[in-house]
Amino acid sequence: MYILISVASICAVVLIACLLALVCRHHKTLWIASDDAILCFVSPAVIMLATFGFISVGWRVTHGGFAAVPSGGWIGSAVIVAAAVATWFLLSARIREAGRDASCSGAAP
Repeated sequence: MYILISVASICAVVLIACLLALVCRHHKTLWIASDDAILCFVSPAVIMLATFGFISVGWRVTHGGFAAVPSGGWIGSAVIVAAAVATWFLLSARIREAGRDASCSGAAP
C-alpha cells in the first residue's frame, strides 16, 4: 500500500511541475501561471506531496525493502504511472493547442 501512495504522490509532483512549466510557457496570462498562485497554492501542494511520497519510500526501504512489496503493489504502481503518462499526453496536447490558437488569433491585424 505504501508503494502505491508513494508512486501516486511522486507522479502527481512530476505531473504538476511539468504541466505548470508548460502553462507558464504557453499561457502566461492564466491565473495559475502568476507568481502569487505558484507561491501560495502550487508550491505548498507540491512540497507536501513530495515530502509524503519520499517519506513513504523511506518507510518502505526501512521496513523490508522493495522486495517485500507484493506483485499487486507493483502492478498498481505501473497502472498509476501509466495513468500519469496518459494524463500528461492529453493535457499537454490541449495546452499546446490552446496556446497556438491564442497566439495565432492575437497576431492577426
